[in-house]
Amino acid sequence: MKTVVSGRWSVVRKILRLTAYGLQLIALFFLTSCAVPNVVKRAESGYLSVLEKWTREGKVYENFETKVLINATYKTQEFRASYAAEYINTFLLDGEKGDELMKGEMEAPKKDHEFFLSIHTPNIEWSDLGKKEPIWALYLVNDAGETVSPLDIKKVKEKGPGVVRFYPYFTEWSVGYTVKFPLNLPDGREFITPEAKYIKLVLTGTPGKGELVWNLKP
Repeated sequence: MKTVVSGRWSVVRKILRLTAYGLQLIALFFLTSCAVPNVVKRAESGYLSVLEKWTREGKVYENFETKVLINATYKTQEFRASYAAEYINTFLLDGEKGDELMKGEMEAPKKDHEFFLSIHTPNIEWSDLGKKEPIWALYLVNDAGETVSPLDIKKVKEKGPGVVRFYPYFTEWSVGYTVKFPLNLPDGREFITPEAKYIKLVLTGTPGKGELVWNLKP
């Protein structure tokens, strides 16, 4: 016997199918809309704002033409705390690993003044700070005009998402470095005192001179 489905039931079945499909789309929309804003909000109000606070950009000119673009982040206690929290959240580190990372970041400023430095230049040789006779000299200057030279300059070899995620200005066209300066002057005095109003990171050489300034007081 041939089964005949009435036109009315056919319409109802179509409506039910469309309704079910619509509910699936609505559920997917709510799941997506609930997840994305939380991530964006956390990034905008948390780590990225702290990164912006402690990052400076500078340029070196030669005959009114930009030869070098510099970005640098001063890795202060505040920055390191925010960085560690964001890293733990991004990679979902468990309690022990997260605590270890946070502890290491909080201890680091007691050893030296560290900067993450990114250099972009059309001439690749101009971005090489690791040469025995580099084209640049790098100094940290306090508000009394005293200077210290780097203890260590280490080139950043990794350019994957794990680095770019935390330093968005570090692109495939730039070269990155971690640069460490001493806490004290040769005579033992503290280089950056609690009363210091500002510090300057100076990059100077034959192509020109660039200065990045961090105001330490409101």
